[in-house]
Amino acid sequence: MLKQNVGSLSEADAQSVPLEPRPGDAGMAPDTVTLDQSVIDQLARDIAEIEAASAALRKAEPELESWTEAAAPLADTPRPIWLIIGMLWLSTALVTAGAVVAIATLAG
Repeated sequence: MLKQNVGSLSEADAQSVPLEPRPGDAGMAPDTVTLDQSVIDQLARDIAEIEAASAALRKAEPELESWTEAAAPLADTPRPIWLIIGMLWLSTALVTAGAVVAIATLAG
């Protein structure tokens, strides 16, 4: 028998609260799993309370639902990789030319 503790029940009730099987559960006899009407009512009240809290949170903090809108790009369009490679080659050529001029000046 499936059992689950349910909040805001008495200690005796919370120790064994059987759950109803889902339609797809195989191998469980329907008469072995029962759920008291007071537990069903309590679960319905809890679910309604959670839904009310969710609605209040959505109303108070709408920006928390970031998945409902398209994500804004974090940065402008990135620079093309060839531009970065070209800058690297240009700086290397300038450093090499500077070294050649420094050696030529000192040596000669």
